[in-house]
Amino acid sequence: MPGHGFMAEEQIWYMPGTGDTPLTFTSKRDIALSIVEIIKMAMSNPASLPEYFRIAGTNKTPREIVEVFNRAAKGNTKIKLVLLSDEEADNFMKKMKWDLPPGQDNQYDISYMSDIGSRVFRMSGGTGNLNFSDWNHNEKINPGQSKWKWKTIEEYAEEVDGLPTGVWTFPEEP
Repeated sequence: MPGHGFMAEEQIWYMPGTGDTPLTFTSKRDIALSIVEIIKMAMSNPASLPEYFRIAGTNKTPREIVEVFNRAAKGNTKIKLVLLSDEEADNFMKKMKWDLPPGQDNQYDISYMSDIGSRVFRMSGGTGNLNFSDWNHNEKINPGQSKWKWKTIEEYAEEVDGLPTGVWTFPEEP
């Protein structure tokens, strides 16, 4: 998605950092199934629950992720990883056009949104803040993948033929 530096139309992923720090991506389905399992645990033995849960579907570096998507595209697309310094990441976010949900009044301070977006964007890159590969609760929630198989980034890349759309959609209001 554009707010995460991915510009589908340009086939470019802008990412702060070196591209060598793993990021964690987890499918919506895996998140939902994890929530169901946590609820089951809470209903049977609330004392067994940790203070919070962290799950991790796939942990790969941006460089690896780009390779995965380009392989899945089978030559139809070629995503390019463009690495940014902190200053370049700030400038990237300042240029971002923030789309609001349809029908939403623009009551937001765009400058403030860009500042916060910049901080989150920089933190997501090379800092390791989104690397849950070594510390997660996957085994507590789904021991040995005995309840379901975690979806991989490779599977997702195959589903989208190597190019996620990057389009955000919002439900229509009733």
